[in-house]
Amino acid sequence: MDLIDGVKVRPLKPIHDERGYLMEMLRSDWPEFSRFGQVYVTIGYPNIVKGWHFHKVQTDNFIVVRGQAKVVCYDNRTARRRRAR
Repeated sequence: MDLIDGVKVRPLKPIHDERGYLMEMLRSDWPEFSRFGQVYVTIGYPNIVKGWHFHKVQTDNFIVVRGQAKVVCYDNRTARRRRAR
């Protein structure tokens, strides 16, 4: 998978036992962690597309609890376009 400069993917590891499982979503000692800003939860109903919004500068951490998500990233930085030519 080719990633945009600055995009990182970390597979998360559930820790299972007879009661269920626990999974660390974000740790302050991971290199991806920069600072705390906000946390929110969203639920997407089956066969519904949510999205398209734009941030000039922002770090997002996505955790998919159940199912799957398709996250599309677009690099609008001018320097990136020059390197790709």
